[in-house]
Amino acid sequence: MWWLSFRDGSAVILEATTLLHARVLAALDDIGRVTQFVHGYQLTDELAALIPDDYIGRLLSRDDAWRLYARAFLWTH
Repeated sequence: MWWLSFRDGSAVILEATTLLHARVLAALDDIGRVTQFVHGYQLTDELAALIPDDYIGRLLSRDDAWRLYARAFLWTH
């Protein structure tokens, strides 16, 4: 599972085998603008388990992405 971040602070979480695969899936599904992509992170199984199902495969607003980041990443480290 991959977390893709965009310049405006939005993000998308996708199930994919590689970062390139995740970026292609996002582009094909018209999720986020390809030119606005900043970086992507592969999620560990432990972190992926913390992601609600309804957050996977859709564009998360900046606020939703931050809340999820804070809950899943900051609280586990």
